[in-house]
Amino acid sequence: MASHRIPFDSVSAAERSRLLADNDRLRQQLRDRHRRAEIAGSSPGIRRVCELIGQLAASTHSVCLVGEPGVGKSRVARALHGSSVRAASSLVTVHCPSLLENDVDAQLFGVDGLRHSPARPGGCVGRAQGGTLFFDELAALGLRAQNRLIRLVREHVWERPDGVRLPVDVRVVVATTRAVGQLVGSGHCRPDLGDHLSAMTITVPPLRERKSDLPVLTDLFVEQFSRDHVRAARRVSARAMDMLMNYDWPGNVAELRHTIERAVVLTTGPVIHHHHLPREIQSSGDGAPAALGLNEAVDACERELLQDALRQAGGVRSVAARLLMTSERVLSYRLRKHQIDTRRFKAS
Repeated sequence: MASHRIPFDSVSAAERSRLLADNDRLRQQLRDRHRRAEIAGSSPGIRRVCELIGQLAASTHSVCLVGEPGVGKSRVARALHGSSVRAASSLVTVHCPSLLENDVDAQLFGVDGLRHSPARPGGCVGRAQGGTLFFDELAALGLRAQNRLIRLVREHVWERPDGVRLPVDVRVVVATTRAVGQLVGSGHCRPDLGDHLSAMTITVPPLRERKSDLPVLTDLFVEQFSRDHVRAARRVSARAMDMLMNYDWPGNVAELRHTIERAVVLTTGPVIHHHHLPREIQSSGDGAPAALGLNEAVDACERELLQDALRQAGGVRSVAARLLMTSERVLSYRLRKHQIDTRRFKAS
């Protein structure tokens, strides 16, 4: 039977208002889902990061991401872009150490000196029009590029070589391993640019300060790399997990990611054991529990119980709820809290 479309203009004002509200609600749900997909964990530090992303999603102001190497600043940048009203446009990354000082205009705007003055910007800025331009490793940005960047973030314009000023519609996000004030003090950042960028800052905590998120991240990486490398690995043994929890992770999430990928490739069975881990992690402790606060320890214990029940139940929630002597409703809440996907237990 043919469907009939009702023109939007013919809908009553009340119905139109309801439809618009439903659209806004669905968009927000998609943005929230994108943010959760990029950032895993429920530690206080990560919850604060997610809160700031939500608060800054509707803003067009530039944002500075501060954190040690490997903490996942690029993932936060993707979550910030995906949660914003600019999600439908592109996120373009500029790797600052690769930006040549004598070729800034060509790389950023697609301009070849004075001989070429296009009607609109090209290069990275052109590809990011309507979206987000992400400058990674701000400290490596040269003075000439900083001169262009301050125009972008404060005036939203590009001044062509012939003096013509054109509007630019990009949101700038930068990432740095040190606070902007420190970069200004060491001469690596212009003071006016530093003042602008420091107004909106998101600090991404190192992995050693969010150990309660480590089981979540480990499970996600085991699932991802088992799929990518066609391996049978499904989980990490208790002894191996204790070693992971005891390690300080100087390389942060990036180091954990590489460690789990290596372990997945080395193992031939469903369980990753301690001997699949690098020597420095094996020597990080004798299997003693990691030093966690009470809340983190309770969360880790609860997550372990949930996973064990799901493994026994083959991923069936009703069976897992009976094993834990609770209701499916409570179980579902706990699974959402710990970001546990029951599908991976069904597959196993």
